[in-house]
Amino acid sequence: MIFQVLAAFLGTAAFSAVIEAPKKYLSYCGFIGAVGWLVYLINTESFGNVMANFLGSMAVSLISHIFARFFRVPVTIFLIPGILPLVPGAYLYKAVYQYFLGTNEIASWYLLLTIQIAGGTALAIFIMDSIFEVLKKKNVSGV
Repeated sequence: MIFQVLAAFLGTAAFSAVIEAPKKYLSYCGFIGAVGWLVYLINTESFGNVMANFLGSMAVSLISHIFARFFRVPVTIFLIPGILPLVPGAYLYKAVYQYFLGTNEIASWYLLLTIQIAGGTALAIFIMDSIFEVLKKKNVSGV
């Protein structure tokens, strides 16, 4: 588990550099990606892949918003790289691979899982954005 979280940190920080995030925020982006992946790993056995991914995305979005407010920068600097480890690319790959093999039932299952995970990720980001927007309008706790 520690190796996976470290790999998520390094991968997210490297991706942040590739998309030209400001250099002083690369380690913070890596931290966010690592935390999201850790939350995912902790919850996978208890809740399954879809819910674990949703919870990991909630954590990424929450920390991204907090860092954005703290550093007074756009939230996308942290959110886009931070969500990278949770993108369901492997499941989409498996779906396409199974379609090429002709096992359409398995491919459909992987495709449905990919759509559920992507939808859960989008929903988590939307929920957290909405919460921070409400807090911003109410001006609660200096947000």
